Amino acid sequence: MTDDATLSPMVVLRDERDLLWLALDDFVERGDDRLYDVHFLARAQPNEAPTPFVSTFGNVEPRQGLGSLADDLARAADGEVSALRHDPVGAGLSMEIKATGSGENLTFEVVLWLDLVRMNPAMRSRAVRGRHQSGVRMHVTAASLREFAVGLRAYA
Repeated sequence: MTDDATLSPMVVLRDERDLLWLALDDFVERGDDRLYDVHFLARAQPNEAPTPFVSTFGNVEPRQGLGSLADDLARAADGEVSALRHDPVGAGLSMEIKATGSGENLTFEVVLWLDLVRMNPAMRSRAVRGRHQSGVRMHVTAASLREFAVGLRAYA
């Protein structure tokens, strides 16, 4: 018997042109931790389905850490925070955001990366050659960031 409980389908952060996506899905409770999968997706045209180009599975984040990130992102979307950085304790998604503009013109540069060395044994064996990361930089609206924060908060 396990104390795992599946929590959700997906939380998505879309860039302002809706061509790049960050998707978090398959949230699972494990005590005070949340396990989830991370997908970077892209598409060439808005009418095409997004295609994953990097996915990682079983990322672990304390529930409190996800909640804090969701709260900070919501505060940024409301114009209260102009920059923030989130780094997981273990393997997982790192995020940096920087605000530009204000009011109705508030947007954010979002830099996302995964330290692939910490993701699995095969990548760890290659760590002697340096850090192996995969990342994406995108620009998002305050509304998109707020929607992502609300979705994330639901799973914290």
